[in-house]
Amino acid sequence: MKMEELRHRYFALLPLALSAHSGFCFNESINQTTGKDESGMQGYNVALVFIYSVVLVVGSIGVTLMTSVLKSNLHSWTTITFFNLILVHVIFLLTIPFRLYYYVTNYWSLSMPFCKLVSGMIHIHMHVVFVIYVVILTIQFLQHFKKIGQIEFNRSLHAIGFSIGIWSILIIICPVVLFHYGMSANKNETKCFHFASELKSGLVFQCNMFLSVSTVIVSCIISCTLAAILYTMIKKHGASSWAQQEFWAQMKNVSLVLIILFCLAPYHLYRLYYLNNADNLQLENEVFLAITSLTCFDMMLVFTGKGICHRCWG
Repeated sequence: MKMEELRHRYFALLPLALSAHSGFCFNESINQTTGKDESGMQGYNVALVFIYSVVLVVGSIGVTLMTSVLKSNLHSWTTITFFNLILVHVIFLLTIPFRLYYYVTNYWSLSMPFCKLVSGMIHIHMHVVFVIYVVILTIQFLQHFKKIGQIEFNRSLHAIGFSIGIWSILIIICPVVLFHYGMSANKNETKCFHFASELKSGLVFQCNMFLSVSTVIVSCIISCTLAAILYTMIKKHGASSWAQQEFWAQMKNVSLVLIILFCLAPYHLYRLYYLNNADNLQLENEVFLAITSLTCFDMMLVFTGKGICHRCWG
């Protein structure tokens, strides 16, 4: 009789034991998954802190050095365009310390509108820089094909008016974009740069697809045009191409095209995939987006490279 009672008690307690064991295993699995997620997030944060720190230091040095070089000729359209490019870089560089603070602490203590400003600024910087590159390269190409003459501002007032015109357009467009940016996303006040759910909106999705596709197509057209120009010059002058001033003018354009191909075009190719998988690629997107900030190196690449070439071949 006692054996029967013990057997019944054993079978009665068996489901409880199995339930407790499965609960323990489930909690252990959750803890391991959470640990892996936190470890992965820390790895991405380290990469982001490294990239933005390098951009902040090198970009600031480049902007300072190139400003002193450019101010020698304020009548050239190229100089004025690069001055506007420097100003775009400076505004973006001012937002990097806030990004570094967030990636180090993983906590956003400032207001959400300011988070939107900091987050949106890298997108504005990326697109404005690309447009300025395209304008510079297009005018250089037209001058090479003798479609237009050398563009110069006869007075400093003309240069100032040109710059004011550009920034007036940006001042009108940017606040509108930032106001609508991230309106239905990122409800957590202690987190920033989490606006992936905003991309599910039809109009936002279509605008992002259009911008990315357009950037990739224009990048290919510019690259092919420059390659054709260099091929024509090398075919015409042969080994003496190195002594041609026009050749080195085009080599300066090569620096801009390389920046586009290595810093901007890859991100937009990736973004075509990211737009359809935004919820699962938030951290990866932040790293790819950070790479676009390497365009802040353009001043040093273009003008330092030009100086080296002149010293070697002049």
